[in-house]
Amino acid sequence: MIQTLSKKTVLAASLVFMAIMFVVVMFYVNPLIDGNDGSGVLRLQLSFDKNAGIQVINAWGESGMVHFNRLFFMDYLYAGAYGIFLASLMSFLIMKKGKQGVLIYRFCVGLPFFAGLLDCMENTMEISFVKDPVNFSSALFFLHSVFAMVKWLAVFVAMVFIIILFFKRNVCLEPNQ
Repeated sequence: MIQTLSKKTVLAASLVFMAIMFVVVMFYVNPLIDGNDGSGVLRLQLSFDKNAGIQVINAWGESGMVHFNRLFFMDYLYAGAYGIFLASLMSFLIMKKGKQGVLIYRFCVGLPFFAGLLDCMENTMEISFVKDPVNFSSALFFLHSVFAMVKWLAVFVAMVFIIILFFKRNVCLEPNQ
């Protein structure tokens, strides 16, 4: 997997796709949904409390709900885009540094995909929540926010590994070095 993801064509194509999806989601879709700067979508992800989530989606208004229901698929595409790009960048750097045999790096290539999977699970719960917020389970809403938080943590850890790989000449995360 690392060898396939590390190819320059995969890296370049995934960068372009991720950049396009980032711009579309962050500067078009999310502001269209919350009628503001788009941060309302992030507030929903990290509300943890169902009543706080209801307040967030009520603040979006009817047009925000319509936009959410019409454009929710874009967040699935974005999850795939950033997952592939981050894994590809990490794989490229792993191969460039000659660390493809190191278990911790092979493990870390999966982190962006794990984040994307959690994002998709979170999105699926949000769709159900937005359709019927009053009858949506409070425990499931809390779990939705846990998925979002763990997703952001996985993206952060993946970014840390990318930074380490990028800036360090001799990365010493493997034993006996």
